[in-house]
Amino acid sequence: MIARAQPTKSGALDPPMVLTYLFVPAHEERKVARAIASASDAVILDLEASVPDSKKEAGRLAIGACLRTPRKPNGPEVWVRVNEAGAHLAADVTAVDWAAVAGAMVPKAEDPETLKILEEAGAKRLLPLIESAAGFGALDCLASIAKVERFAIGTWDLMLDLGLFAVSTPDDSELIWQLRGQLVTASRRLGLEAPVDGVYATLNDAIGLRKVCDRAHRLGYAGKLLIHPDQIAVARSVFGPAEGDLQYAREVVDAYDNATIAGRGAIQIRGQMIDRLMFERARALLTRWPRARTV
Repeated sequence: MIARAQPTKSGALDPPMVLTYLFVPAHEERKVARAIASASDAVILDLEASVPDSKKEAGRLAIGACLRTPRKPNGPEVWVRVNEAGAHLAADVTAVDWAAVAGAMVPKAEDPETLKILEEAGAKRLLPLIESAAGFGALDCLASIAKVERFAIGTWDLMLDLGLFAVSTPDDSELIWQLRGQLVTASRRLGLEAPVDGVYATLNDAIGLRKVCDRAHRLGYAGKLLIHPDQIAVARSVFGPAEGDLQYAREVVDAYDNATIAGRGAIQIRGQMIDRLMFERARALLTRWPRARTV
């Protein structure tokens, strides 16, 4: 199943082509170089959770050096995850050349003022990470900031915030899955692109990763936060467009267009009844993936 195209704030069907966001500690240059060379759609240079306080400044300097290094034109988008509000955030905002990165990820997003600071600093796009009950309560305010294009969910921090100590991982909590669904609904209501699912923390577990990605995709998510390059292929194979689905959608659109000209409102294709609703779904799928790559 491919998620439907979402109307953005502008009213246009402007689909999110970024399926994978790979986190990498900003201060670890070897890992950064590997991430930039990976097949991920986006790389998030992290200044927050994976960087100890003693290395924050080193991370900022490393980001500057990374942005000055020539990159492949078809390489991943480069994002920066800043710190929470406070002294570290202020230093992040000042240190990063926001014109040179795709955007900013905002952890524990709850206060739109934090987003405004980054917007005023020149961040081109904003990706709030919803990691608390307060964050869910602030979705409307956060979405009111013009540069916000979609939300991401931080399931591990959310599990901690909610005191869910009876489960070992957020993927085992039905409440977390319910909240995932609420974020999909809220994103649709607020005119944002479909949200991005949180990280899968177990490495070398492609089967478990695929299972979680598949459930999130069926729920309406259109991307995944990753913590290791080895997770990219699995995530892309789930969230990306299947050529078989695209080919069927093309058949539906072409056949229904011809049927409409002939004055018919319903047709059969491959044994399935196709009406206006099925046609609209097929057209939305092709709108979402106008230049789809096979994965």
